[in-house]
Amino acid sequence: MRGKHAVAARQTAALSVREALAHKVSRERVGSELEGMFHGADPLTALRLLHRLRIFAAVFLLPPSAAAAVSEVTFGAAASALALAALAEMQAWQHPEAGFDQEARRRCLLAAVLLPVAGLQVPAAKGKRVSAAAHVVRESLKWRAKDGEAVDALHEAAPQLVAIYRQLRGQPDGVPAPEELRVRLGQVIRRLKQLWPAGCVTAALLHDHPDLGASVDGEQPLAAAAAAADPRGPPAEGEPDAEATQRRLDFCETLLGAATAYGIDGCWQWKPLLDGKQVMAAVGMKSGGPQLGKLMAAAADWQLANPQGTAEECREWLQRLQGGGADAKA
Repeated sequence: MRGKHAVAARQTAALSVREALAHKVSRERVGSELEGMFHGADPLTALRLLHRLRIFAAVFLLPPSAAAAVSEVTFGAAASALALAALAEMQAWQHPEAGFDQEARRRCLLAAVLLPVAGLQVPAAKGKRVSAAAHVVRESLKWRAKDGEAVDALHEAAPQLVAIYRQLRGQPDGVPAPEELRVRLGQVIRRLKQLWPAGCVTAALLHDHPDLGASVDGEQPLAAAAAAADPRGPPAEGEPDAEATQRRLDFCETLLGAATAYGIDGCWQWKPLLDGKQVMAAVGMKSGGPQLGKLMAAAADWQLANPQGTAEECREWLQRLQGGGADAKA
């Protein structure tokens, strides 16, 4: 009987701690402590302890509508395993173009932890909806809006990069990629900017874990499928699987190699060939507006498809495009 009382007392104490974290401790304090863990020498052990002590869900607090769709046990187990995989991959990727500074490492790790709830939308202010991941970052951790935006960008890019990877792998060696594929890859790189290597890591996790239920064909959003996965999840303890790490590393190298071969690896730093006034002059527009935005986007895509193209060539292409010419191709 004494043993049962001791167990019950520990369970009551654990529940008390979880309740305090969820409802009494300020979210700013929770976020500050977590940031210290992420910047520390061993963030993985910290995440494992959060899961083992059953306070993971109290830290990465989901709104009720999302919490009902994701079990606490599965969320913590999956997040710990994904964090292990992401850290192993970042450490193993020694390519000079794939350096991870502290900020990129933190955001990549956060995206991995929240990957099980990627795509899940929750109510926000003024009748709007936001991603559950962004809600956790902004409301549960009280981190910067830019952190939430970065995690959303990594989650949104992941299925796109998986689809691009699959198309690349399906092409015979030595055959240049279609210009459409080059543009699609360049668009992702432009959106992610310096987080582009972190996007490769996040996409590799998604590609390696089909149990996350993500669709990569553009027909469905990345699903919040932590509750549908094996409740035990991948092993969250021990050393990372060397074979799996190498498989994900090959995935990243394929994408980075393609971007380098197509000459678009640094495209997020490119200066536009034509500015707004030059685009308007090229097509005879008197004022800006939505149409100018579309033409600027088209010119940017043309530059991705033609990395060696000149401003004059881009101007001529825009004129053909605006005139509806049959040869107006990227």
